[in-house]
Amino acid sequence: MQQAPKSLFVKMGCSSIWLVPELAAGPGPALLADPDGLFLRAECEIVKDQKKIRVGRLPLEIGGAVRRVYLKRYNVFSWRYRLGSLWMASGAARSWIGANLLLEAGFRTGRPLAAVECRSGGLLTKSFYLSEEVPGARTADDYWRQELSRSGGTGGFRRRRGFLARLAELFRALHGRGLYHNDLKDANILTLPDGAVETFYLLDLEGIRRYRSLSRRRQIKNVVQLNRTLGRFLRAPEKLFWLKVYLGEGFAHRNEKRRWIRQILVESRRRDRLSLRKGN
Repeated sequence: MQQAPKSLFVKMGCSSIWLVPELAAGPGPALLADPDGLFLRAECEIVKDQKKIRVGRLPLEIGGAVRRVYLKRYNVFSWRYRLGSLWMASGAARSWIGANLLLEAGFRTGRPLAAVECRSGGLLTKSFYLSEEVPGARTADDYWRQELSRSGGTGGFRRRRGFLARLAELFRALHGRGLYHNDLKDANILTLPDGAVETFYLLDLEGIRRYRSLSRRRQIKNVVQLNRTLGRFLRAPEKLFWLKVYLGEGFAHRNEKRRWIRQILVESRRRDRLSLRKGN
């Protein structure tokens, strides 16, 4: 089982840094005081560069070994967001907390290495989250389209059903433990094949929360997020099979099953309409 890492806290100038002990030795803290410098390295591959975030992938020496890591920069994209940061943790700090919530509950994510908050006069200016790459992992949609959907015969059918069952069990386990991810789409679920089975690693952790009991509304929202992404590539019987595993005994109750199906379809259509209006 993946364990939550031990962490240290360091304050350097305007930067607050949470990091694993391996990064605390040598130039680690000084390097993380302003991680923008890592983006400038020749070996850094820019994976995403948007208004709200920037993501780079690069090799980094950690504990005497070179590892591939992902660096995510959370931009302060508006004055409203900046003012709100007086009372809110940064995206990086929330990702650090979210990663540890997952790991402590027995779920997986890329190993968290560091989180950095940069503030001036209490106002957030930028923040960074550093995590270790999961070698060989692919997003759930890519794994389904490029691997499982092309697998023919009885063996291919069983592989697809096994994958859907394990994915449904992941959602059921998260919700059963009161864990909510506010964007549980296929691209935020990494799939790592391990023989005949797959293990899952979650990404985009800043929206993870833990509740005593997860509301039906939040459960539906997560299922809809998957339905509107990976669901585009699934046939109706495959979607129904996923729901059967997710609901467990509840699937045997006709009214309950119909209520779930109706709510998923209604909310999916509503989200589709909103997306069209926004031009997404």
